[in-house]
Amino acid sequence: MNIGHVLLIILMSAFIIPWAVVSSYSMEPTLEVGDLVVMVPPSGSCQSLLNNVAIYYSPQFNDYIVHRIISANFQGQTCMYIFKGDANLGPDPYPVPRYDVIGVVVFVIPQLGFLSLSYRSFTAMLYVLGLIILVAVSAYILDK
Repeated sequence: MNIGHVLLIILMSAFIIPWAVVSSYSMEPTLEVGDLVVMVPPSGSCQSLLNNVAIYYSPQFNDYIVHRIISANFQGQTCMYIFKGDANLGPDPYPVPRYDVIGVVVFVIPQLGFLSLSYRSFTAMLYVLGLIILVAVSAYILDK
C-alpha cells in the first residue's frame, strides 16, 4: 500500500464514517470530554436499542446529545426513547422519537476529538486531517 492509498483511506474515513465528539461531562466515566465516538445507524426493534449509548438530535436544545437509552416505548405507532447521561441524576427532559436517533455508538477513540472542541466547526476537522496527512507524508519521506 503506497502513501496515496493511505491518504485516500484517511480522507474517505473523515467524510464517510459517521463520528461525533463528546463535549460535556454528562456521560462520565463511560465517555469523557474530547472522546471521539464512531456510530452506526440504529437498527432492529424499538427495544433492541435499550441500554445502548446513542446520539440523538434535540430540537429543544438545537444540538446533538450523546446519552444512554434507558427506556423504550411506543406512543401510537412511533417508538419513543428516554435518554440519560450516566453522570446525570435524572433522565433527559423530553422523550426522543426513533427518527431523531442519529446513531448508536460502537467505538470510542479517547481524546482524539479534543481539538475539534476548540473550534466545533468544519475548520477543526480540516486541521486534524492536515495533521494526519502531515504525519503520513513525514513517515513516508523518512521511510525512503
